[in-house]
Amino acid sequence: MGWTPHVYAWRTSVVEKGNMQPKRSSRETLVLAAAAVLTVWLYTASLGGPFVFDDEPNILENRHIRITAFSTDALYAAAFKSPIPSRPVANLSFGVNHFFNGTNVVGYRLINILIHIVNGCLLYALARLTFRTPALRDQAAAAGAMACAAAVLWLLHPIHTQSVAYIVQRMTSLAALFYLLSLACYAGARLAEERGRRRLLWAGCIASGLLALGTKEIAATLPVFILLYEWYFFQALDGRWLRRRLPLLAGVAALTLLIGWGFLGFGNPIERIFSGYAGKAFGAEHRLLTQLRVVVFYISLLVYPAASRLNLDHDITPSLSLIEPAATLLSLIALAALAGAAVILARRQPLGSFAILWFLGNLVIESSVIGLEAIFEHRTYLPSVFPAIALVALGARVFSHRKTAAALVVLLAALYSVSTWERTRVWGDDIALWRDCVEKSPRKSRPYNNLGSALTDRERLEEAAAALSRAVALTPGYGDARYNLGTVLVRLGQMEAGIRELAEAVRLEPKNYMAHNNLGVAHLLQENFQEAARQFEEALRLQPDFPSAGNNLGVALKNIGDLDRAAERLQAVTRLNPDYAEAWNNLGLVLQAQGLTVEAAESFRRALQIAPAYAVARSNLEQLEKGATSPPLK
Repeated sequence: MGWTPHVYAWRTSVVEKGNMQPKRSSRETLVLAAAAVLTVWLYTASLGGPFVFDDEPNILENRHIRITAFSTDALYAAAFKSPIPSRPVANLSFGVNHFFNGTNVVGYRLINILIHIVNGCLLYALARLTFRTPALRDQAAAAGAMACAAAVLWLLHPIHTQSVAYIVQRMTSLAALFYLLSLACYAGARLAEERGRRRLLWAGCIASGLLALGTKEIAATLPVFILLYEWYFFQALDGRWLRRRLPLLAGVAALTLLIGWGFLGFGNPIERIFSGYAGKAFGAEHRLLTQLRVVVFYISLLVYPAASRLNLDHDITPSLSLIEPAATLLSLIALAALAGAAVILARRQPLGSFAILWFLGNLVIESSVIGLEAIFEHRTYLPSVFPAIALVALGARVFSHRKTAAALVVLLAALYSVSTWERTRVWGDDIALWRDCVEKSPRKSRPYNNLGSALTDRERLEEAAAALSRAVALTPGYGDARYNLGTVLVRLGQMEAGIRELAEAVRLEPKNYMAHNNLGVAHLLQENFQEAARQFEEALRLQPDFPSAGNNLGVALKNIGDLDRAAERLQAVTRLNPDYAEAWNNLGLVLQAQGLTVEAAESFRRALQIAPAYAVARSNLEQLEKGATSPPLK
């Protein structure tokens, strides 16, 4: 038996005889539509916020998603040559976005909001289907109202702002979409009476499951939860049914392990899992202990999601043992009690029991020993689905009076909306976002580094230098912060200090091609042309298709006097990057120095075609036409 609310409290559905299938009422449709409109409005504050954090390598700097035509080669490159090739479906979605929107963030976030709304509708559909299963059929009459309330509260919950406003976390929300669609198709197929409809739904289940697996690794748990869903809601937790299907259980386990191995590249799984701990001061055992506290913290955010508690970059110290800190042991006890409750409640309250297992099970991949970042709020996106359904069903039982229950849902929706609005406003501005992180994680260096980068982009260099200096003070071995600080100091004219920071960045992270390039620029400005050329060559060795380093190397070689190599390098840059106006201008100067005035003039003209307001190129062309010699490149 599941939780059994009084039917009169949720009188919004009409039940047909025979299959106990509730008809969706116009009131439910209206409420869902209103929730969708409210969701769009709440997230409008985030629409103009720039790409941040992991958006940059996966979208802004990812040349493979720059689709200009829907060719097989372009789609393949976007899917499988992006920084995370194991997520081809998500990568393709970014490629399609780029085709229509370029780097305009509004289009990307609108798609994220749409995905979130679709997921709310899928939650509604899955909840209605679940209440029609044999285990919960006695609640079918109230299914529509409970499903509607769960969908509304889940849609508006503030913890999901990270999954929606953080563009790259489409990987999470889109994986959840296909995951929920697959499970909904499975439930629909099991309940369908027409053979043709069943076949269509089985096909949808398989196709959606494959798409989920191609979107993010969290979908590896799908086979397990389909089996668990069948056992809970169709087989009444019958142990004999499980025993008779031991081969099926073994097959599901093998399939799940195979999927996981595939995500690890079919290599040494142990080596891949623990590779994330390289250079870290703690090991897998410490992460596992820390995750006990993290999961309890996730639960607290779901229960009390005040905007003041939400943070893109939480700071959590690793647990060194069960009693260091003591909260680790307390968290273990709390989670053990929760898991025990799932077992004890399984027969009397199958929905509540399943919701607990769903929440814990869907956190297993990202809250275990795999060397990922310790904590991110978007990891609760999929795990929170069934808890939302179960808690609404519990509320329907506790608050049996219709008006009381409706008032509670409206109150929670209003509170969630206020907190969500506060968070989306923060996401609408990168400086505000990182200041928020700095205030909430004052001992963590990464927020200071990212705040410094955001301030640099706005040309607020003095403020940027202060934030970046704080990042370096907190973590002296933070190569990226030293690179950013060195770059800012050079731009402020503090050349010696800037070169010192950039040299340290290169020492700490010798594969940071951007640091090599910027160190080269600093030497170029100091007229240390040989050292500048050496740094640019190293940057190109690390990143051969790095146009800025190629252009800068051409400048250094020209100033050294190696005109032939300078021309060769700049011609290669313009050939691969025909819209690079500065490279065309610099090529013109090299060709002019070689006495090739006709070719030089053509290069200057190409630069002006690309950038008509490019005053330097126009001046160079005018001087060439007057017969002046080539000026030095700087």
